[in-house]
Amino acid sequence: MTMKRKILAVVAGFVLLVAGRYLIHSVWLAGVYAANATLWRTQTDMLHHLWAIHLANLTLATAAVLIYVRGVKTRPWLGQGIRYGFLLALATAIPQSMVEYFTYPVTSTIAVQWIIGEGALAVLLGVVVAAICRPKPAA
Repeated sequence: MTMKRKILAVVAGFVLLVAGRYLIHSVWLAGVYAANATLWRTQTDMLHHLWAIHLANLTLATAAVLIYVRGVKTRPWLGQGIRYGFLLALATAIPQSMVEYFTYPVTSTIAVQWIIGEGALAVLLGVVVAAICRPKPAA
């Protein structure tokens, strides 16, 4: 695995996470968040802290790539990516959503929506990483 492909996978993963989380949280769940506005930071305050979400996205993308390349096998990349993404969801999206459900006074519906959205994004991240980091077939 070349460093160039690893960096490309990190960048692609970062872009996917930024775009995916925008669609999940600023489009799909915008109405839900507006109905519970007192629980969240103001839009201005969120924009002031935007660096933190970008750092989180970069950290997750980097970790996802570094972990994947350590365990990748010469098997079909799509199946590996889906399995890996599912494991990412089990390790990140699902427990984090449950912790936030415990911490914030939100409905279980919001927690389930977080799990669905972020879980699907984790699976997609696994597929993207696998597509870019797939090993060359044995000659």
